[in-house]
Amino acid sequence: MITALRALALAATALTLSACGSEPAQPENDAESFAARIGGADTATAPGAAPAPAATATPTVATPLPGAAAGPFAKGTLTDPASKTCGAPLMGGFIGKLADQPTRAEIARMLGRTNNLRFVAVGSGLNVNPDPTNPRLSIMLDAQNIIRDARCG
Repeated sequence: MITALRALALAATALTLSACGSEPAQPENDAESFAARIGGADTATAPGAAPAPAATATPTVATPLPGAAAGPFAKGTLTDPASKTCGAPLMGGFIGKLADQPTRAEIARMLGRTNNLRFVAVGSGLNVNPDPTNPRLSIMLDAQNIIRDARCG
């Protein structure tokens, strides 16, 4: 009786281990295969999986509100005209520029103040929560000290 149970346990273990080695076929990772997949040429789907639905309508982007900087709307940032309390919409021309001393001085001149202004370097550990009603302007910098965003709060 015990040997039959051992044999059954060993058989179950062998089946489990043999199933671990089988992996589904991965699609090729070259440029032509990728282009074929995103172009719709790859119509194969996994067994039992539903095909991806076709797009029903092309999305439209609303025109920016007066006073907003160009770009997709994000509440509390320079694309939000309501964030004028901190001056974020004025920073559109500084996006992509190096945040060196002359640029920082120009930002302070444009804002007309140096209080309630901070430059937040990437990885600085500061907890920044955008708040369009807060008069403090946070200039977000990337690892190369390039200005990437302006936010209230």
